[in-house]
This record gives sequence, structure tokens and C-alpha cells, in this order.
Amino acid sequence: MKGIKTIITIMAILGAWGTAFGEEGKLSGDISVTGFIREGKDTSAKFNEYRDIRDGVYGSINLKYDTPKQYIFFESKDIAYHTQSYALEGGRWDMFHLKLYYNEIPHNFTYDARSLYAGVGTKVLTYPGATPVTNPTGWNTFDYTVRRKNIGAGLKLDYLNPFYLDVNVDQQRKSGVYPLGVAGTSPGGIAIELPVNINYTTNNIKLETGYSTKPLFLSVNYLYSRFENDDGLQYFRNPATADTASATDTLYLPPENDYSKFGFKGGMALPFNSKVSVDLSSARARSSAKLANSYVSTVPGGLTGITLSNPYFNGNVSTDQLNLALTSNPKPFFNTKIFYKYYNKDNKSDIITTTDGSTVLNNHLFDYRKNIYGIEAGLKLPAQFHITAAYSFTKTERAREDLPKNRDNLIDLGLKWSGLKFMNAKVGYEFLDRAAEFGIPMTPVVDLEPWVRRFDAAAQIRNTYKASVEFYPLDTLSLNIGYKYKHSDYKDTILGLKDSKTQEVNADVDWQLHKRVRLFGYFDLEQRTLEQFQRQTTIANSPYTPPTATSFNWTSAAKETSYGYGVGADISIITDKLTLNLSHNSIKSDGAVDYTYLLGAVPLPAGQTQDNIDLNVWDNYHLNNFVAKTTFQVTKMVAVTGAYAFESFSYNDSQYNNYLYVPGTAGYMTGAYANQSYRTHVVFLSVNVKF
Repeated sequence: MKGIKTIITIMAILGAWGTAFGEEGKLSGDISVTGFIREGKDTSAKFNEYRDIRDGVYGSINLKYDTPKQYIFFESKDIAYHTQSYALEGGRWDMFHLKLYYNEIPHNFTYDARSLYAGVGTKVLTYPGATPVTNPTGWNTFDYTVRRKNIGAGLKLDYLNPFYLDVNVDQQRKSGVYPLGVAGTSPGGIAIELPVNINYTTNNIKLETGYSTKPLFLSVNYLYSRFENDDGLQYFRNPATADTASATDTLYLPPENDYSKFGFKGGMALPFNSKVSVDLSSARARSSAKLANSYVSTVPGGLTGITLSNPYFNGNVSTDQLNLALTSNPKPFFNTKIFYKYYNKDNKSDIITTTDGSTVLNNHLFDYRKNIYGIEAGLKLPAQFHITAAYSFTKTERAREDLPKNRDNLIDLGLKWSGLKFMNAKVGYEFLDRAAEFGIPMTPVVDLEPWVRRFDAAAQIRNTYKASVEFYPLDTLSLNIGYKYKHSDYKDTILGLKDSKTQEVNADVDWQLHKRVRLFGYFDLEQRTLEQFQRQTTIANSPYTPPTATSFNWTSAAKETSYGYGVGADISIITDKLTLNLSHNSIKSDGAVDYTYLLGAVPLPAGQTQDNIDLNVWDNYHLNNFVAKTTFQVTKMVAVTGAYAFESFSYNDSQYNNYLYVPGTAGYMTGAYANQSYRTHVVFLSVNVKF
């Protein structure tokens, strides 16, 4: 509310300034009042995940007062709701522009979650007695909700044209209860889902000044960001401890940090309709966090001490990047672009040595650098053909042991034909050849690492084919159809993702059937398959070792099919007086995973078959909505809108079906993300007055 009061106060000051304009001005704008009634299940937070639609009256105001030289503008939406926003702008068209704003947005994860802990929403989570209550019906209920509030201001000065100055400051605050998972002991142990209290504040300032006129553009910019965590520690009683007393464990939340970035941009026009541009930046991120010197274990007393080379971890990461480009269009039928990109992330953070009994561990620092060289060209050919071609080479070097280097060769070709007045046709092909250097030696064998290739950097051959047609046989009718196929073959992978295929089909149509009737619709389909080859083992052996009951290979074939469609109509029942809008949308996703144990002659574990180990329901959902809206223009200034909307969402997944708050001896859950399905009806009536 403090931010709202600030905005209103400044609005009143500038409003008074607006009335003092020396020139005759014009006042315009509109005011809307909307009443909502919602009926449906409120046990799911999914419907209002990023919005705040509930019974009540919503208001919005838009005001503008301007003269040939000056202006002032105020806009507000969803006044007093969790999605409220306010913006105030004013200035002189040729001298300066001032903007003040405030907005909120919620993120609702789960309603009516349950926790064995008392003190949800505070820094300390505890429970009475020697052991936690295992019956969730007696647990405390709460909502997983985080709200973000953002207030800021901006000032742009351009009265010294061609010089300009742009300044922006803002503060973002996030507070609420967020789900985080922890292991009961180290390593492993039971899983515990904690309702963590977060209270984050980020302050930003952005500065930019430059010179802009033909043929030269130059600018420098600076960003400073400060992240503060008011509740940097979450204390909780750990049920994994063997101590019957109220032993307290600690979860360390994101540490406070500083981020600064300096940048330079420039461009210059050259002969032959050419231009050279440069984008250079250098950034630094620093943080400091206190480290835990013990961990929870099952030994009496519940805690095992460790020795650290430094009780604090100091993070220090620098990022530098450079983009250079030369574009040229010497002839109307020919254009080219040559570019170079450099990115370097240098991690100078502390290396901490941790001693746990006879075990000595060091944290690994991850940094990498990337160089990209490329060229693009476009050529217009006879018979309304246009061809484009591009090639880029990327060299990536990382500070990681398994895949430290990549070399990518990427070729992109496109052909467009517009030989008919009512049609455009496009085809495209992209080829990626990624080579990867593998860095882990085969001897001595360390678990399965010599055979694992992680897909983010693994060698692959990728082919992508694209085609689309834009068809508009009438001035009132347009139809677009597109298709895309992508296949990635991870050629050197032994254990990991071996193959990925994706197909996409999309179409949309827009038809002005009559001067009073417009019809429209769309259809999208995406199908993806992922094939993996993996190994289950309890000892260090290779995937070529003959299978046993505890060491064997297995495969998975995951298939996801997502499709959606929408249809609608805009109908003018009485010209410029009464309109009707109808729409329906449906989005559905079906997934399944086919597992196969490669056991040979070894029998499957008792109760398991090659069929019942599959996941037949994997991230399945279906969203449906229907909307009917009518608007009656009472006068040129007054419009009344009434609408009815129905929306349903069903979610089905093997991981969440038959949800258990206490899954045997595995741990303690809270129900985060468990109840996502909903059905709801919304009716609203709105009155809008323009002046």
C-alpha cells in the first residue's frame, strides 16, 4: 500500500501541474467498472496461478491531458486486487518524459496445503513431541502463494538532441510461502517438503546516455542490482534425527548479492547501403554466504560435524560479451551479414575444502567461453524466388570434466516463392553437426561416468525441415499452414539420451464472411519422442557386462502428444450498436513412457512385468474454455458489456495420482502442486464510460 500512496501523491502533484499548462489542452480517457461472480471449485490454485479473479468489483481508469507541447497520462487496472497496476506519465514531447509505476502479480502454487510443522510463514518450523504426527488430517493447512510488488520510475531527457539520457529505478519485492525439498540426512535419507518463508527485495538502477543521428549511433549504459534476503535462514526440526529432543536443522536460502553491468553500443552507416554495429558488455556478480559446519545424521545427537577451509563462501563471477556485425544491401536483390560473437563466463569464487572424517571434498567452479563466427546472405531470383543461406561455427570450452569442448557447424537454408498474388510458400532446412570432446578417462572406472554422455553438450547430428504456405484467395479470407520436423541423433552417446524427434503442425484461418460476421480459428499439434539407454547397477561395471538381478541395462521411450484448437466469431448484430463475441479453446497433452528391462534370461523382480513398469500417464492435462461476450453501445460515450465464461482444467500424472502425504518411510510431503484440476464458471458485467 505504501507504493500505491506514493503513486497517488505524485499523481496529484503532476495533476495540479497539468492544470497549469499554459496552452489549451484536451482531456480524454475512460473509466470502467466491472463486477465478477465466480462459481466453482477453489481447492485448486491453477485457475488463479498468475491472476486474481474472484467475486467483487474491479475498476480501471485511463486519463490523458495533452497540448501540442505537453502531456500527462494516468492508467490503472484491477484497483485494490492482487493484480493491480498504476502508471503515471508526463512531460514535454520535445524535452523530457517522466514515468512512475506500481504493479503487483501473484503466483499461487497450491491452496490448502498441509504440513506437519507449526510456524508456517515464519523462520522457524517445529512440531511437538518426540516424533511427528503421521496422520495428515491433523496437520496445519496453508496456501503456497508468493506475491511480487514492483515500484519504479523513469526519466528520459532528449532536449539536447541528438544527445539523450535515460534513467530508470525500480524495486521488486517478493514475499510468501514457497515449497522446497530437503534430504533428511546427508547423503540421502528421507525426503522432506518444507513450506519456506521468503522475503526478497531487489533494487535496480539503469542508466543510459548516447548520441543518435545519421550516420552514427553511440551509447553507454550501466546497470546495478542489489538482491537482499530478509530471511536468509529457514530453521526446521528434522524428523530424521535420532535425537528425541527438539534438534533444529537449517536450510540456507539464496544469499544477498550485488550485480553490475557496463555496456557500450554503437553503429555507423557505411557506403553501399552498409552498416557496422558493435555491442560490448562486462558484468560482475558477487555474493557471500555462511556455510554449515555440520549435517543431520542418524547418530545419537543428530548432528555430525565437518571441517571447512573457510566458514564463508565468497562468490565472484564475471561475464564479458562482444557482438560485432557488418550488414550490407548493395543491390535491391542482394543482402549479406557477417558477424562474430564472444561470450566468457569467468568464475573466481572460493574453492572450499570440506573434510568429513576421512573424506575430503572440493567444490568445482563452472565457467565457460564461447566464440561464434557466421555469415548470412539473401538473394532474389527470377520468377519471384528468394533464397537465404547462413553458416555459423561455434566453439565452446567449459570447466567441466565430462564434456569440456564442443564444436558446432550450423547450416541454415531457406527458399521463398511469391509467384502468385494470393499465395506465399516457404521451405527451409537446418543442419547441425556438434562434435564433443569427452574428458573422463576409462581407467580407473568411476561408477558409470566413462559411458555417460549428458545431452546438453553431447555430440549430435540434428536435421530440421520446415515448410509453410500463406494463402489469401480473397481480400476477406486468409489461411496459413505450417509443418516442422526435427530429428536429433546423439551419435556418440552410450548411456543417456540417444534420440529425439519432434513434429509440429499448425494452421490458422481468418474469414470476414460478411460485413457483420467474422470467423477465425487455429490448430496446433506437436509430437515428441525421446529414447534413452541407461544402466541400473550397484557396483562399478560397464554397460557391456552381462546382466544380473541388480546390474542390468534398460531403455525408455517417452512419447508426448500435445494439440490445441480454437474457434471463434465476431458478430455485429446491430451495426455500431450491439456486438456478440464467441470463442472456444481446447488444449490437450498426452504422455507415456515405455520402459524395457534388458535382463536377458534373468527374471524380472517379483510382481514386475515389462508392461506394468511403464508410465501410462505422464504429464497429461486438458484445458477447455468457452466465452460468450456481448457489448451494447448505449451512447457514443457509454458501453455495457456482459459475458459468461466456463473453464476446466484436468491434470493426470503417475507421480501425483493417489497422492500420499506420508509415502511409507520415504518422507513427509505437503501437497505442493498436487491438486491442479478445476472447473469454474465466471459471469461479469462491465460499464465503460469514455469522454
